[in-house]
Amino acid sequence: MNNNFENAVEVVIISPFISNSTNFFPFDKIKNLQKLTIVTTLKPNDLDQYTKVPFFKELFTKFETQNIELIILIENSLHGKIYISKYSDKSAKAIITSANFTNNGLRLNNEWGTTIEDIETINQIEIGIIGKVIHIPISKNQVDDFLKILQENPLPKVGNNLPNLNLSKNLVIKNNPFQIQNNATFWLKPIGVSNDLISIDRVFDEVDSDLHFSKLKPKGVKKNDILITYAVGHLNILSIYRVKSEIKNTEIENDRWPFYVIGENLTPFYGQNWSKQNITITNQKNEVLDKVLFDITPSGKNSFGSLMRGADKLKLTPEFGQYIVNKIIQIDSEIKNYG
Repeated sequence: MNNNFENAVEVVIISPFISNSTNFFPFDKIKNLQKLTIVTTLKPNDLDQYTKVPFFKELFTKFETQNIELIILIENSLHGKIYISKYSDKSAKAIITSANFTNNGLRLNNEWGTTIEDIETINQIEIGIIGKVIHIPISKNQVDDFLKILQENPLPKVGNNLPNLNLSKNLVIKNNPFQIQNNATFWLKPIGVSNDLISIDRVFDEVDSDLHFSKLKPKGVKKNDILITYAVGHLNILSIYRVKSEIKNTEIENDRWPFYVIGENLTPFYGQNWSKQNITITNQKNEVLDKVLFDITPSGKNSFGSLMRGADKLKLTPEFGQYIVNKIIQIDSEIKNYG
């Protein structure tokens, strides 16, 4: 692994566990290094908070004198370990491995992994992981703030008690965390039917789902559009999906819902807990209209009438769509980071 890094101009370290010191890894031997990106976890009530923050501080201090850009990203659902090295000739290598970025993981444990060099595959992997990070990078000043919090909340000295500490609550969500495209359309999409309502114990946490439409091809729905799904009957918002396929057809004769798209679930943690949130399309509509913030439908009628009469989708204004998405993303983040 050291050989891969040695001539790199950019390194990406993706590992949920990280050492508490930089001493175990020969950063100084990466002579051409210009940028280091670290993607890791900072889980609440976890001892790792007390080791990772000093490590972040040490890196910021070391790289500041060497004029190396440091980006630290927190993704608390991270589990995989990947090490990417990029070179001045635009080539790259990636190691996909079981080894965490620790002394034991890289030196002592019996770990396995494989190296890939296909630049397109490496880019897809990197974008796929970093694209899921919804918080802005941790800054040097924020690390200093975290260190103060750690000093004010020392580790428990008795038994195996875990610290009652959650640094993740200080993370800031990006303005556009899921990189929703400017030309994306926001749609309300009902799930279920009046004689078969969605059960409150059903979860919507699948990574990808087939989202079905009626026998009328869903005109206007395209890749990268956002589908805000809600339950027919009780109207609770279930989860937020990004369309990741063209419109497909089941080709099943007399299928009531033959057209469908594959939806990428952007808020699976919310989708697992939707029944506890009391976020409905009605109370969100009323909240916006009561404050006279903006229209909720492009026509300005600001009604869900067509959905109540059986329509399988309704186009929203970008303002209202983003309003709902931001609220669901915030809840999703809180569930993921705080439990």
